[in-house]
Amino acid sequence: MTMSSIALMSLLKPIISKGAAVAWENRNHLSLFFQTKWGKYKNQDIRFSLSGLYKIQIPGTNRYLLVLNRRIANQLQPVGGAYKRFGDESLFNKWGYRPDNSKNGLDVDEKSSRDLRFIVKGKYAIDVLNWFAEGNERENDVGREFNEELIDTGILDGVVFRDFDARHIRRFSKSLQWSDYFTCYEILTYDIFEIIPNEKQKEALVKLARQGSDLAKGYAIVSCDDIEQLRFMQGNKQKARIGQHSKLLINQSF
Repeated sequence: MTMSSIALMSLLKPIISKGAAVAWENRNHLSLFFQTKWGKYKNQDIRFSLSGLYKIQIPGTNRYLLVLNRRIANQLQPVGGAYKRFGDESLFNKWGYRPDNSKNGLDVDEKSSRDLRFIVKGKYAIDVLNWFAEGNERENDVGREFNEELIDTGILDGVVFRDFDARHIRRFSKSLQWSDYFTCYEILTYDIFEIIPNEKQKEALVKLARQGSDLAKGYAIVSCDDIEQLRFMQGNKQKARIGQHSKLLINQSF
């Protein structure tokens, strides 16, 4: 090797090492890294929706408690929703984020303010996912949504369900999927938590299931077949559709 070749290698070594370090840090979404840092998605608008869901299974059955979405008419889905972020705006402003809007999202109202549903350019996608994985300055469970959707509405007893145990089952992600509904590319991430009811809570869930579904009150007890078919039937008539992400409750993808 000539002296000039040795000199060139010494100059390139820090660059190569840095590249390897970056690749290692982003090994969990390496394909996305290259697609968004240098590929065609670099300057594309990417919509993020980062959420947590509760799997609430009626004890002793293969049926599940779903609630009506307050923003999408006549759609049943798992209890839960987008996490909220805390802290100041500086990091999100650095990414040039835009909140959800009526054209490329679900818009923002008083209840959905600071939800982790927003749009950034693709070149910031990995930064967003790394920030999310750290779990700082954001919610890490969806207990707030549980209270809003089940306790405040009177579907479940606030005394019986004041405290409950839950375990994290899995994290599911879909990256760079085109959404016809929102007319943009999306990165969707869901944490699925399973409620582990105590004896009183088991009794309450069984009692609720015996009472039957009540869409007027905002909930339904659905079967595994209902979720697979993405529709809630009573008799021979469809009463509501079921959101695709509900399939995560029965260990399916969508």
